[in-house]
Amino acid sequence: MHNYIIKYLFQSNFSAPVKEKLTQGGKVLDVACGPGTWLLELASNYKESKFFGLDIKPVFPQEIKPSNLEFIKADMFDGLPFHDNEFDFTHIESVVYILTRNQWDFVFSELIRVTKPGGYIEITDLYLKINDKSLTFYKLYEGLYKSCLRRNVDINLIYNLDSILKLHQNIEPIRRIEKNFIFGPNGEEAGLIYQEVATLFLSTKMAIKDLSAEIGISEEEYKNMVRNLKEELKLTHSAEGCVIRFWTQKI
Repeated sequence: MHNYIIKYLFQSNFSAPVKEKLTQGGKVLDVACGPGTWLLELASNYKESKFFGLDIKPVFPQEIKPSNLEFIKADMFDGLPFHDNEFDFTHIESVVYILTRNQWDFVFSELIRVTKPGGYIEITDLYLKINDKSLTFYKLYEGLYKSCLRRNVDINLIYNLDSILKLHQNIEPIRRIEKNFIFGPNGEEAGLIYQEVATLFLSTKMAIKDLSAEIGISEEEYKNMVRNLKEELKLTHSAEGCVIRFWTQKI
């Protein structure tokens, strides 16, 4: 669902100029690929190219997949299990809630390492901006932000990620594209889908336990906050989302 809405916002599965290479036949890596939705579509559309997906959890399809797609179970923090200069296009998205500042540096350096000179690297992720501090959504997001900081994960870092990425060597200037939307029904299809994604996450057992403690309320009070979220988002335009895509070329 998340991959679908990113494609909807950008009207493409990628922004780096790699379409011609994929049509002719290239080699593509998706790190932290999850169920492999992004790869499954691209592998079906670009049959001359070879695609590889890597994730520590094997939630990707094991058997029913295009013949030009291979999934690998591995931990990106151990280093990517590929040779230098191997891929024409490397891609990672939706890891802002996972990576610490130092891990961003390590993972990006690994993406650079395995990308061929002249190849492209692309990163896509979500940033939230909630202007009205009286909103329930703001309180929930603040709880999530503080909970992540306890793991040294700054989920707001994505907004200025290009200032970190540009410090790396062997890459062209970082390109940045933003697609903004309003959370909830006032944000049309994108807003509704992200509302559903957020509600599902906030309703997990882990979120209920961690965020109720972080906010300083009972689990039942927390559940009521989440239940009230949909009604609140119908009445406000102050909860904004921004999907940011960064891409660059390796020198």
